[in-house]
Amino acid sequence: MTLAIAFVLALLLQLGLTASHLWWVLAACQPILLVVVASARRFDPVGVAWTGLAAGLATDLMTERIIGPGGIAGAVAGFVVAAVVRRFEMEGPLYWIVGSLLAATCSEAVWMLSLATLGVRPDHAFAGGLATVVMTSAAGLLVAAGERAWRAWNSPAHKRRRVLRHL
Repeated sequence: MTLAIAFVLALLLQLGLTASHLWWVLAACQPILLVVVASARRFDPVGVAWTGLAAGLATDLMTERIIGPGGIAGAVAGFVVAAVVRRFEMEGPLYWIVGSLLAATCSEAVWMLSLATLGVRPDHAFAGGLATVVMTSAAGLLVAAGERAWRAWNSPAHKRRRVLRHL
């Protein structure tokens, strides 16, 4: 249930980023890929690929692109992220940083490749793809920092220090 809520919130955030008049580099962020990265903790690689497929198809629908290449790119990115996370047993900040970088890179590469095989011109060039990778990775770094702060705030050591301060 939490993943579904995160999926909807990421879709709304992605829609807000692309609809508002932001600098094009900031609008290139794809927070929906972070939901794909988050699903790698819960599902096996095939399950994450299904999440990536849903994320890619939703992105295709929102951006009014050809339906399909985004779904394929999301599925491949999800499978690769899940396989790498399981193989190297990633946790903590490294999980989010490497996962978001890998998801954005795989998604953009497969998306460009699938558009090239269809003979369709992409709506952004190399600079746009690079901006997508950088901004999505930066969002992953932000999530990693937030998760680390949340764990530090809720740690037993922090709770003990708070209790001792009040004594």
